[in-house]
Amino acid sequence: MDTQFAKFLQIGIIVENIDEAIKHYAEYGIGPWRMGGIDNKVFPEIIVNGKKGVEICTRNAFINMYGFELELIEPVSASPYKTWLEEHGPGIHHIAVITRDPFEKVIEEHKALTGKDPWLWCKEANIGMEFAYLDLCKELGLFVEIYNEDKTGGLEA
Repeated sequence: MDTQFAKFLQIGIIVENIDEAIKHYAEYGIGPWRMGGIDNKVFPEIIVNGKKGVEICTRNAFINMYGFELELIEPVSASPYKTWLEEHGPGIHHIAVITRDPFEKVIEEHKALTGKDPWLWCKEANIGMEFAYLDLCKELGLFVEIYNEDKTGGLEA
């Protein structure tokens, strides 16, 4: 079978407090982390469930280990991530993959299969980054993040 998900890149985990989470990971020898964040200043064209102008602000931490990237996400303000944390609690939120087909085609295929737009779609022309979360929670138990650029995983810190 020729899978759409050609390469596994990342596990994204939502946490309540990124500083505390990093301390706990350090107890298991995992670190150091690269810090970053996402907000409307970095990604002014955020679309959530087909709606533009949704507020978003997160603190993120990244580490490469075992051939993939681990991402911690702390929602800082009201946002889709914050809502997700309130509804589900901390835990695995998404995996990120490189897809076999181009970005737009994968989104079209996802819509045809599920009837859903991407849960979150971020594009920033100035830094050349575009990514989307495909809502496969019912089908696969999580979101699947895809990219519209050559990607090795994670934001540059």
